[in-house]
Amino acid sequence: MPRFFRKSKKHAGASPGTLYDIKGPDAGESRISMIAYTEDSLEEAELDDIHSAVSFINESGIVWIHILGLPGEAVLSRIGELFNIHALTLEDVVNPGQRPKFEDFETYFYVALKQLDYDPLEKLLSAYHTSLIVCDNVLISFQEKEDPCLAPVKKRIRNGRGRIRKSGSGYLAYALVDSIVDHYYLTLAEIGDEIESLEREMLDSIYSDQLERIHGLKREMIFLRKQIWPVREALTRLMKSESPLLPGSTDRFLADVYDHVIHILDTVDTFRELLGSMLELYMSAQSNRMNEVMRTLTIIATIFIPLTFLAGIYGMNFKFMPELEWQWGYFGLLGIMAAVGSVMVIYFKWKKWF
Repeated sequence: MPRFFRKSKKHAGASPGTLYDIKGPDAGESRISMIAYTEDSLEEAELDDIHSAVSFINESGIVWIHILGLPGEAVLSRIGELFNIHALTLEDVVNPGQRPKFEDFETYFYVALKQLDYDPLEKLLSAYHTSLIVCDNVLISFQEKEDPCLAPVKKRIRNGRGRIRKSGSGYLAYALVDSIVDHYYLTLAEIGDEIESLEREMLDSIYSDQLERIHGLKREMIFLRKQIWPVREALTRLMKSESPLLPGSTDRFLADVYDHVIHILDTVDTFRELLGSMLELYMSAQSNRMNEVMRTLTIIATIFIPLTFLAGIYGMNFKFMPELEWQWGYFGLLGIMAAVGSVMVIYFKWKKWF
């Protein structure tokens, strides 16, 4: 349940935009790094505080400030002062339960997404909060947990390939969103391998622990859809935005990311249907197994009914009964029982009852 509903650190009754220091397992010391680049130059640095990044900002280049770990109240307040960021945006940055969304302000726009991580050993899907604040020539990214999903963008900037070094902060925001969404495919591939492995195993034999694994995967699919579905709405608003930070040339690229999200959601729905079919297969196999057991027991009981009848007759304590004084009576009765049982087995085989 905590994965489906991650509580905010905001206190009940507090005014909107109130910031709090993050405590507990979601916290930790945040690390600040910076990449400043133009078409012809590149500079990277690890920063002690957010104020150090201001000296790198100029009109001719782009500055990407990356903060790893949920920052505290002091860092957020300083960011709000330096870049004129609304308090509600800063509140969303440190709210790990915030659903993916897009918000357009006068001087910047804000994008919230979830980075996904699947643990094949624990069979558990985790979602971590990621935020982008995009200003003129400046992009500030917040990553709750370190993840390689943003590494391809950094590599493209360092190599200077494509249009990323020639474009503004809006294009950089698109590149980051695209990289996060593309990472969803890797997560789906890992879950797909798990589903395929379970399906092959079920076709070979049915075990009791498979039911728990099926329900676990169905639960992960619900969680996955919950994290990805709002991305569709956020991208729709992003494409319709008239922000000057998003030039018209990015519309086509954002539409491509939107198509990827639709494809991912379709894949999630396919996995859910496949897991539903696997659950039906499991229940059907269990029912067939029970039917086989019941049929075997019924056949055994049916064979013993006439044998019990014969044994019951000769088990009565009447004094005058045929064959009681016969020397071979006991063996004769056993022979009759064996013959009756054999005839019944042959008849059942002929009727293909087993």
